[in-house]
Amino acid sequence: MKRVGENLFLRHGIYYALLKKGGNQIWKSLRTTDRNIAKARLVEHRQEVMVSRINLHKEDIPTFSQAVQELIRVCKTDGILPKSLLSIKTHCEIAARSFLGSLKISSIREDQLKEYLRDRFAKRTGRTANLDLIQIRKVFRLAIERGWRWDDSTKNIRPFPHKEKIVPVPSLGEIKSVLTVMRDGRMRKEGCRAADFIELLALSGLRLAEAQALRWSDIDLQKEFLMVREGKGGKSRVVDLSPALKEFVGRLLTQRNEAFHETIIFLGTAKVFYNPRRALDTACRVAEVPRFSFHGLRHARATELVKAGIDFGTIAKWAGHNDGGLLIAKRYGNHMRRDHMQLAAQKASFTLA
Repeated sequence: MKRVGENLFLRHGIYYALLKKGGNQIWKSLRTTDRNIAKARLVEHRQEVMVSRINLHKEDIPTFSQAVQELIRVCKTDGILPKSLLSIKTHCEIAARSFLGSLKISSIREDQLKEYLRDRFAKRTGRTANLDLIQIRKVFRLAIERGWRWDDSTKNIRPFPHKEKIVPVPSLGEIKSVLTVMRDGRMRKEGCRAADFIELLALSGLRLAEAQALRWSDIDLQKEFLMVREGKGGKSRVVDLSPALKEFVGRLLTQRNEAFHETIIFLGTAKVFYNPRRALDTACRVAEVPRFSFHGLRHARATELVKAGIDFGTIAKWAGHNDGGLLIAKRYGNHMRRDHMQLAAQKASFTLA
């Protein structure tokens, strides 16, 4: 019998549930080989056991803070993605440090949750308050499954309005100025390595975490592509090499040590992911260009690809989007500069004469 999740076990390909009631263990076959179906049946089985309880002593019901810790423990057992676990811990633990933390999970009312979320909205942003709400809902779902309460106090709370964050997008000239500052000796030894990292982001359009995790073995110059193995949502994709990206990657490959073919390209000190945020800020200041972020480089590449006439679907696949290019058209098309739009207008040469 192998444990594969919270209260979930696998034996000879069949899933089983193990629950505890009154100090006794209750085993039940879930009669399926499909994990998703097994999880759904496990929830139903928990509810059956919960309803069968005659008395639920008040001292057995945890506080909100204790329920948060139980949710984190369950998520670790189920092996969810590290980023998802970090989001749960961040937002739920902040809520647990508020007045909600000491309240019994069974006694928390909708108006108390709204009070907390309104305070977060006032002090932070609508987006932050909405992320709090998403993670707090998971705590209440767990409470219902465990029989700590019978209803969900978050179900009628609507998301807060928020403005979409505007990402500053650098021009090619601004990116070149920053790279020049990094490589001409005006910065410390860090400069050249930081420049390589920035150039990789600008030419490939990779997200920060994707570039940090890129390995030498992910690059294939012969077939002219690089592999992103753990992209957003744990999905992998192929990014084809443009001539400039191929030349840059080839230069990187000539600098590597053959003995470290499987290692991460940009590995920081103490074997942690490399992050030249400070170097980029310094270079922007020295080059006297507006400060931009790593994600701004991703937007810059997408914008240049759109200007080059490449179809939205292809750009979306390179960027790791699954919408066929709708987000590219909506978001990155808005970064077009005035001079490019004026040139495009000259191509509309039809008349009514």
